[in-house]
Amino acid sequence: MASSTDHTSEHQHLGTTTADKLFIAFLVLVVAAVTLLGVVNYKEAIKVETSKSNGEAWVAWLTETGATRFEADTQHPACKGGVKPAADAKAGTPGTWGACLTHILETTELKDQINPFFNVAPHFVAACDPKDRTLMGAILLEDLMPTPPGSATPFVASQLVETDAIDYKMQLRLSVCDKGGYAIKVAEFEF
Repeated sequence: MASSTDHTSEHQHLGTTTADKLFIAFLVLVVAAVTLLGVVNYKEAIKVETSKSNGEAWVAWLTETGATRFEADTQHPACKGGVKPAADAKAGTPGTWGACLTHILETTELKDQINPFFNVAPHFVAACDPKDRTLMGAILLEDLMPTPPGSATPFVASQLVETDAIDYKMQLRLSVCDKGGYAIKVAEFEF
């Protein structure tokens, strides 16, 4: 008994349809968008890290200078400790933060720093504020005044302004404003 079976195989159409082409195009666009987003975020992260490096350079300089500023032969007389400013001290008066800041910005390597968000010198601000986009990369320098023993908070922070006296051993906190305008604490240190 010979049976003749018909072995016919239907060939399915294996070509790409319009829906397949659209799906592949969509996948290519998604990969391109994710890659572009990654590159943009990486560049923004580098700017934040550069701002933090700027802050770390300030901390290093102020810490190093703070260790010798009460000595008679300090290398930075505008930042000398123990010099009481006059009662009606202006910003550039010896013994004030303004005189020290001017000295730093004129004579040290810190004068060459660049805020990577705006390609200008970093500026000091009173506070980082997410609503103010002009504060990205700015520096916040605060004087930490000790509170009485037993207080709930060990320090009260206030912005270090140009007329503030620097005649005592100071506890400072330096922060930088990130891309979102939030403060990134760099360090607390003595000056």
